[in-house]
Amino acid sequence: MAEKSVIEKSHRLKGELKVNGNLEIYGIAEGEIEVSNCLTVEGVAKGNIKTKCAIVKGTIEGKIECKDFFEAEKGKIHAKIKSPKIIVSEFADYRKLEDIIEI
Repeated sequence: MAEKSVIEKSHRLKGELKVNGNLEIYGIAEGEIEVSNCLTVEGVAKGNIKTKCAIVKGTIEGKIECKDFFEAEKGKIHAKIKSPKIIVSEFADYRKLEDIIEI
């Protein structure tokens, strides 16, 4: 089972963040973010993000690269997404798919 790191709702991290395992963001994380397994965003993630998979329920800004999949269940997407599988629900807030998908 992969280890899990959590950024709590009242916390804000800025800078370079490397996580071996899963990362759940309820607060704010900004900068270079690298997650070896799955990233879950219920708060705010800003910057250049690399992860195996991402599940977004909060706000994501910047650029995100996923090896397996990106899923936006709800929340706001102000990012360029590069991933082999992209799932965006009708409840997610974004301008148009051409603006967020990077080939």
